[in-house]
This record gives sequence, structure tokens and C-alpha cells, in this order.
Amino acid sequence: MIDILLAVYNGEEFVGQQIESILKQTRTDWSLLIQDDGSKDRTMEILSAYEAEYPSKIKVYQNQVNSGSAQANFFRLLARSGGDYAMTCDHDDVWLPDKVEKTMGEMERLERESPPETPVLVHTDLTVVDENLRPVASSMFRLQNLDSRRVTLNRLLAQNVVTGCTMLANRPLLELARGAPESAIMHDWWLALVAAAFGKIGFVPEPTILYRQHGNNEVGAKNVRDPKYVAARLKKTEQIRKVLSDTYRQAAGFYERYQDRLPKEEADLVLGYARMPEYGKLKRMAHLLLHGHGKNGLVRKAGQLLFA
Repeated sequence: MIDILLAVYNGEEFVGQQIESILKQTRTDWSLLIQDDGSKDRTMEILSAYEAEYPSKIKVYQNQVNSGSAQANFFRLLARSGGDYAMTCDHDDVWLPDKVEKTMGEMERLERESPPETPVLVHTDLTVVDENLRPVASSMFRLQNLDSRRVTLNRLLAQNVVTGCTMLANRPLLELARGAPESAIMHDWWLALVAAAFGKIGFVPEPTILYRQHGNNEVGAKNVRDPKYVAARLKKTEQIRKVLSDTYRQAAGFYERYQDRLPKEEADLVLGYARMPEYGKLKRMAHLLLHGHGKNGLVRKAGQLLFA
């Protein structure tokens, strides 16, 4: 059974469209678990109506106190899941009808090729659209100059390429990823790190969702080749430094959680990245290059080296 985990906060404008797109999936062996994070609008009214209409497919929960972030809401929701598989879902997107079918197809292929109980994660490309679902970019990976092959542990410590709203995780991965520390940046990044260290990551090289951009996205799609975006981004020096610092903290939390499970070489890799703030400037730059922690694309890599 597949659990679709929908985290929502003040989603009255779009959540109905998302639920309708899930109900139209070509594969039907799923349950939809929805967790509202204390919405102040009509979200709960809408969710309750769907739960009443589809009681065998939809279950709604509500946090009595706002969790404080999409990250925290998703981790709480992941803890509720008891299915063989879990797919995480944002409230403002629209799923294409064969999303579950295509993503599960890749999951089942990887599981057949792997030893039993191998942690497996599968993710896909996305079509970027505006708030009215008009196409902005047919591929988010091309728009953001991302490489789906960069999912080794050394790469993922510095940069995540797994988008949570396309993600599917099997039960061995979900169990191993439990107990994420507060330093985990996002649920998708944390599960990707665990899968890279202990299992497999698969990719479906075609869009399975319409990824809606409306100005209030928790995480959005940006055209990293746009000179205006690049110039504006490089001016935000404190933000860049914080992003890098967060990755070091996440690595430290990952090491603390899994140091006894990791092979020595990988444990040393994670610990070395976590200790980057202790190094001098030249050593940090050399460490990034030597261990393959460089981000994808010249602009990202330049910013990483400049502010490391």
C-alpha cells in the first residue's frame, strides 16, 4: 500500500485541485493522509468535505499548534505513515494522472535488482507552471541546471537535487530515516542522504507534476542562468553563508545519527564535511574540490568556493 502524505497550511486556494489530481491517478492502491498545520483559512472545511466523501481513501489530521515550518510538518506526517511506500506531496501542485504509476514502476524495477530490505528512493522531473497552471518551463532540471546523476553521498552533502513533491520512498528507507535531527534541512534532503549512504536513488527523467509557482512557495524554482537572478543572488552574502553553514550542521547531525552504520570511508567523508567551519579558507576550498563536494554549475560552484 502507498501512503500519499499531503502537508498543508492555509491552502484553501489550491488544495482542492491537488486532491482532485490525486483522485484521478491511474494507479489506485494508495491512501491519502493529509496533515493541516493549523490553517487560519477554509482549508480544514475543504479537507473535511473530501474526507467525508472518500472515507476509505482520505484521512485528515490537524496539528493543534503550528509546527513552525513545512519541514517539521512533513517529518510529523512521515511518522504517521505505516504503508509499504510513501510519497510526499505539496498542497499547491497538480499531479499528472500517471505520477504514481510511473514512479512506482521505477521503484519496483530497482527493488527487483536489489537485495531485500534495500532502502530505495525515486524522484522525477517537474513541469514548472505559474499560479494559473500556465507552463513556465517544461523541465525544472533544465531550468535550474540540475543533474539527476549527482546523487552520491559526497554530492548530496553539499547540494540536494531531490524534490520532495516528486519523491517516493520504500519502507526500509522510511524506517532507517526516522529520528532526523533538528539540523535536517528538509525531509527530501534527509531521505536522499540516507538513501545515498545505504541504498539506491532512482530518477524518472520526465515530469510527473505541475509545480506551481505563486510567490508564496516554501521552496521555488529559479532560472539560474538568468543574469539578473545570478547578480541578485551573489549580493546576498549572508544568506549564501547561512545556506552553506546549514549543510555543515546537517552533515554533523547525519554523522551523529549514523556513524556506527557507515563504512569508515563514508563516515570520514561526512565528518570531514561537517568540520568545514573549523578549517581555514584555503583548506576549505581544497577540501571541497578534493572530495567532490562541488555544486552543479559554474555559478553555484563559484559562490560555494567564494563563501566557503
